[in-house]
Amino acid sequence: MKSKTAISVLLPMLLVVSFNASAQRFDSLFRAMPYFDKYYGGGAMISVPLSNRSFLAKPTVRSGGFFYREMLNDRVSAGFDVSFAGYDDYTPPKLYESANSAVYTDFYNYVNRFTVAVAGDYLFRPEGKVIPFAGAGLGASYTSVRIYYNIYDDRETKWSVSLTPHAGALFRFGTRTSWGAFASAGFDYSFLTMPNFDYKGFGALSLQAGLVYMDW
Repeated sequence: MKSKTAISVLLPMLLVVSFNASAQRFDSLFRAMPYFDKYYGGGAMISVPLSNRSFLAKPTVRSGGFFYREMLNDRVSAGFDVSFAGYDDYTPPKLYESANSAVYTDFYNYVNRFTVAVAGDYLFRPEGKVIPFAGAGLGASYTSVRIYYNIYDDRETKWSVSLTPHAGALFRFGTRTSWGAFASAGFDYSFLTMPNFDYKGFGALSLQAGLVYMDW
């Protein structure tokens, strides 16, 4: 009789303990556990201009960027981005006529841009070896435009507000190293106005890849 009573008391306790242990294991399996407090890196970039393509249409590899992020919680990070891009294009010789004159010339077009932005990311799987992310930045861009034709040249420089949405992934090299790689795609849009060069906004699509250091 006593053994039955002991069993009836112990069995529910064992079931409760077993259930709690299973629940903890299940919870730890799916809980986001960031292995780093901050991450930063940089790399090379391909940038494709999308605005005013009659003036500038050729992609460039003379571009790159650097980023720094600190984790605010398990999945959200904030920091800054710095990027640069140098574009050039060429218009073959052509006869240009006006009411009182005519000129036969070609054009060499150059655009250089430097962007700095406050930015943030959302990490979808911070505990994984592959960590997808999406984010955006808000900052300022410095744009320098130059055009050379015949024996003349025109140029203009201006600062403008810039928006930089982006998405990509971090790739860990291993569980015992802080180093990894990243790849991302982004869109850089600046509220740039340069009537002399027919710019009413400047947009560019970028593809970037490089190294990242995840520090904990």
